[in-house]
Amino acid sequence: MNRPLKVPVDASAALYFLPGQYLFADLKESSVSLKALSSDQVARAFRKVHTDTGWLGRRVLRYREAPEGNAILSYEPAGVRRITIAFSAKGFVELSVPLPPLILLGKGREYYLWAAASSHISANTNLAVAPLPNVGSGKICFGKNEVPETHPSTLSEVWKLIFQTPFNADHAGERCLTEPQDVRELLLKLAADKAKKFPKSELLLSSTTIDDAWETIVEQRRYDSRF
Repeated sequence: MNRPLKVPVDASAALYFLPGQYLFADLKESSVSLKALSSDQVARAFRKVHTDTGWLGRRVLRYREAPEGNAILSYEPAGVRRITIAFSAKGFVELSVPLPPLILLGKGREYYLWAAASSHISANTNLAVAPLPNVGSGKICFGKNEVPETHPSTLSEVWKLIFQTPFNADHAGERCLTEPQDVRELLLKLAADKAKKFPKSELLLSSTTIDDAWETIVEQRRYDSRF
């Protein structure tokens, strides 16, 4: 026995699935108007749909799905990390070093990394240069490593790549205050001193906020030469 379908009171439109075609009903008009659609038209319409979580809590700050590529913002709190640094003379050296809070932005298969002076992260947090090599203008160089597509399910894999891939001399300059030529020297010193916290005085702060980076890289609503 068929029961009449109750249309939600706040519905503005409806899509009906019929044999071989679809019907789009505009419920906003005084009288309901119907339009026949093909499956290709329906598919194209849904390909244009964007989803955006807005600002979330710790670790995953924001996630967005879009046809041009998913985008994600993630936060890694300050802490001592085990990293590997490659030197032309010394070879590979494993270090335990303190790092400041790190901000990761991914779009498609491209990822950007910055630091922050504050542990309280929000859209208005000012970005600082990540005190690590292999990060040029924020964009991470992963070398020949295969980088996964941006998605919450691949986030831990990306962070693992960042910390486990050896850092070399590429983009090692202009990453901190006291070792402007090569930030690796600062990392060696911090490891030798068994430092527990990254010195905030070494961070190169900018006036750019996390929201500025998102608007520039993801939304592309503005142009910023720093990215």
